[in-house]
Amino acid sequence: MSSQFIIVSYDIADEKRLRKVALCLEDYGQRVQYSVFECYLTESQLNRLNTRLKKLIEPEEDKLRLYILCEKDVARVIVDGKGEISKNKDYHIV
Repeated sequence: MSSQFIIVSYDIADEKRLRKVALCLEDYGQRVQYSVFECYLTESQLNRLNTRLKKLIEPEEDKLRLYILCEKDVARVIVDGKGEISKNKDYHIV
């Protein structure tokens, strides 16, 4: 099962919901900016994450975006300043 590179950005109106969304995302990826996470997820992980996030937000008040990038697009991402693209942490310990 291959992973996809997902960028998640959010703007949550309520501080309590904001913390819950951030904690949820920490289970799936790496924070690269205050309200932006980069994740490598399988299709089933992406579905679980999306389901969890939808339960946490208020659609009338909050903004949530998930961008799915193919390998070709990930290779074209430009990072200026501090930081780098998150690495896929798919590995196996034998």
